[in-house]
Amino acid sequence: MNRSSTARPLLVSPEQTRAKRPYRLSEEIAAEITDQIVRGVYPPGTALPNETRLCEIFGVSRPVIREALKVIEQKGLVRIRQGEGTTALAREEWNLLDPDVLRNSLENQGSSTLREDVVALRRDLEMNMVRRATLRLTPADLEELKGLLETMDTVSDPQLLHLADSRFHSLIHQASGNDIARTIVLLLVTEVTTAGSLNPGRDVYGDSNLSHRNVYERLVAGDSEGAAQAMGEHIAQRWFLSNREYDELS
Repeated sequence: MNRSSTARPLLVSPEQTRAKRPYRLSEEIAAEITDQIVRGVYPPGTALPNETRLCEIFGVSRPVIREALKVIEQKGLVRIRQGEGTTALAREEWNLLDPDVLRNSLENQGSSTLREDVVALRRDLEMNMVRRATLRLTPADLEELKGLLETMDTVSDPQLLHLADSRFHSLIHQASGNDIARTIVLLLVTEVTTAGSLNPGRDVYGDSNLSHRNVYERLVAGDSEGAAQAMGEHIAQRWFLSNREYDELS
């Protein structure tokens, strides 16, 4: 995507634009404006172009623009007031658990603060899920976890490694019974992956699996706090942080 600092139309032909359903168009325009707000094209307090101008920029009707603005308002990115127009809001107002806002923020913001916050949130949520899951995992669950560790020790295909890693964590999440925490962690992992911050190879999984085994051994022993601490260390050390960032987080 072109990251120019000026508002611009979507990169589709007029024929494509007319062929799309209004709802789909509004979603695409909302995504484009979301990207521009996160990148600072419209700093906090800045007025967005009025509806007439946005219709001209994107080549769509006023109802489509209004629907798009409603979408980004729900994300906490703008305030819409009759007579005042649409104003970009400060980052403190954004819904950072909205997938589009989180992904764009991870892609566009140079500071590592957000990355550290995402790691800390996932770490804390997974530690609590491990505590709850320790005595709920069945013998079949523990046997499957053992098999997943063996898979991560031996296979080299990145997709198989990722699937085994995901299943290892998913089994623990499900056993915890905390669906809210599980859902938030899944969102964080999905958007971090989509933003391109994760691309582990065989060497990374070799080190990562040692900390996976620490979690597993404590789960087998029924040591809920030890398993939670091992999971916290695994995430803080291995999940898309540099060594410097891990030292700062710890």
